[in-house]
Amino acid sequence: MYKLCKTERSAVRQRELELGFLSLLRIRRYEEVNISELCEHLQIPRKAFYRYFSGKEGILSALLDHTILEYEQFPGNYRPGEPRTIQKDLERFFLFWQAQTDLLDMLERNGLSALLIQRCLDTSMSGTPIPLRFAKTETGEECRALLMFTMCGLMSMVLDWHHRGFLSSAGHMGELAARMLNAPLFSAVSPQ
Repeated sequence: MYKLCKTERSAVRQRELELGFLSLLRIRRYEEVNISELCEHLQIPRKAFYRYFSGKEGILSALLDHTILEYEQFPGNYRPGEPRTIQKDLERFFLFWQAQTDLLDMLERNGLSALLIQRCLDTSMSGTPIPLRFAKTETGEECRALLMFTMCGLMSMVLDWHHRGFLSSAGHMGELAARMLNAPLFSAVSPQ
């Protein structure tokens, strides 16, 4: 897949290569790109590429994983002293993904959007802190199911929102998602 860097310098270099890969995928389709062309575009020898990645799939995985991890550093949308709410946390979530338009464009153009959902699930399941405050009391299998259901739903909302051109504001998307997470899915369900 890809190397976990031990120094800040190598991590920065790896991220630069990932973003260079993304820039190449703005003009070429993923399945058309080979390692030689990628190394030429990145202006590095093949040996340097393989120092960080096992192949094309590895650089794509690193690009997705490192983008997901950047969410933790994404600035919040709170004013000083304002209490945290799930709606504002979700608005921040949508703002983050809106800022990743180039990545979302590339994934959609190459039919790879499902890979983003899978990487988000993998990251969530590995214990990486993604703000899922609504999973406070569940344990074990319930928490796992809730996490999978929620992440798939949220990422599907992000991808659809992107596909439709971000017609709604991030605030509206956060409000909609918070409403769905805080209330039953259906207002009245009669037993059958």
